[in-house]
Amino acid sequence: MLRRLRISHFAIIDALEVAFDAGLSVLTGETGAGKSILVDALHLALGGRAQSEVVRTGCEEASVEAIFDADAAVRERLSALGLPDADEAGEILIRRVVHRAGRSRVWVNGALCTLGVLGELTRRLCDIASQHEHVSLMDPQGHLDLLDHQGRLLELREGYAEAFAVYAAAAAEQRRLVTDESERSQRADYLAFQLQEIADLDPRAGEEEALAAERRVLASAAKLQALASSAEEQLYSGERSAVDGLSAALEGVGEMAALDASLAPLQAALLSARAEIEEAARELGHVARKLREDPARLEEIDDRVAALRKLARKHGGSIETLLARHAAMQQELGGLSGHAQRLADLEARVAAALALVQQRAQKLGAARRDAAARLQTSLLAQLGKLGMQKSCFEVRFTPLPEPSARGLEGAEFFFSANPGEEVRPLAKIASGGELSRVMLGFKRVGAAADPVDVYIFDEVDSGIGGPTAQVVGRMLKEVSHERQVICITHLPQIAAFADRHLVVRKGQKDGRTSSEVSVLEESEARTREVARMLSGEDLTPTALKHARELIKRSGAAA
Repeated sequence: MLRRLRISHFAIIDALEVAFDAGLSVLTGETGAGKSILVDALHLALGGRAQSEVVRTGCEEASVEAIFDADAAVRERLSALGLPDADEAGEILIRRVVHRAGRSRVWVNGALCTLGVLGELTRRLCDIASQHEHVSLMDPQGHLDLLDHQGRLLELREGYAEAFAVYAAAAAEQRRLVTDESERSQRADYLAFQLQEIADLDPRAGEEEALAAERRVLASAAKLQALASSAEEQLYSGERSAVDGLSAALEGVGEMAALDASLAPLQAALLSARAEIEEAARELGHVARKLREDPARLEEIDDRVAALRKLARKHGGSIETLLARHAAMQQELGGLSGHAQRLADLEARVAAALALVQQRAQKLGAARRDAAARLQTSLLAQLGKLGMQKSCFEVRFTPLPEPSARGLEGAEFFFSANPGEEVRPLAKIASGGELSRVMLGFKRVGAAADPVDVYIFDEVDSGIGGPTAQVVGRMLKEVSHERQVICITHLPQIAAFADRHLVVRKGQKDGRTSSEVSVLEESEARTREVARMLSGEDLTPTALKHARELIKRSGAAA
């Protein structure tokens, strides 16, 4: 419930604070006094679009503060949005400030927040309807939502939406795979070509370093051969070789060991050394015989290294990078090769998801048709009370070519206010007064199911009067038994039903126009205001008498 609205420097309002209560609150006043400005200010506090034009002339900023009772659902939303909880009195304070430069800021319970967060918090706090803003009724796209809400089909619809989300995701993936088929084929051909190119060359890790080492040996073959032959001669085959000298030394040491057994290890060491020198000499001889200049092999190595480096540059710059890229391309090609199987699997998933969507959509559609029949009966009964006994109302469904997020059908309201006339789209044929009554009928039918706590009607009684106005007032009163209702009206027949009557007056203060709101606490003050609405500023005894009778009858009717 809206408890209090505090406005500063907004349009023609300098500073204003209005307290509200349960039941039906009516705001009246002369045209242009600023009644609708209160609604505009509240709309701003609920997250409406901010415009710098609302800032009062000569001021730098306008501010609006709204205090609401916070029930359990609101407190849950506060917690979920990370906002401070309601105060000890169970109230929340929303404050919106608009600067002349066009910037705006929002606070909830003292915490700064974004407009998106504010919208999430307030979307079920208040429902504002005006003669210029029959949005839900004037927009056929919103009719299905209204029907689902009125018919209490939200749980069924959420179940359908979950199934549709799974189907939509799978179908989107399927479309992507099908669309990418040509690109996938081109990519597979490219990868196959690249892999074949690498396979033809068959590079190996460390190969370039091994080839470089072999090239160094081949390039120095003559020198290495000469060095090996010379070393072999010095060790073994040449005159006065190391082996000959060592053999002569061994003869003397052998004689010494025969005389002194302690020298036997020395003899063994020399024997081992001679054996190793002989082995080294044989290996050097093998090296000398093996080494030959081989220009063809040198050219082959140079060509191989050049090919490796060229391919490596193409794939990252080194053999290691080339081999890593080769493995990655093999894996990617393997994935592309499994495309047909993935597509087949995905088609099966899409078919299963679509079957569930259709099953739930059929259930939702049947429930919608039942709800439409109930809505038609209930709404026509309410319209009959509002002086439209001969009107016709229908909900027409249109099958959709494919599933949508809201089901397999669209819905639109059709209406005829006069007997004998063909029903036509409500948004195109209903007058302002007819729309006002249809909307009020919707509110009356759906009050029990509607989660919104506060209804605000801004001159929705346009185009009606006389007995119908009194019926509208009675219906507003009935709605106010279940919801807080705030109504801006020019009709005394409606004002007479108020539980709380507020008057908006425009006056001059310090040479500037300003609006003020006062509560009519005394019965005589209320009588005079209703009389003014009946006859203008000339409050004749007849007008006052009529006003008293109207208030009395309305009280008895309520």
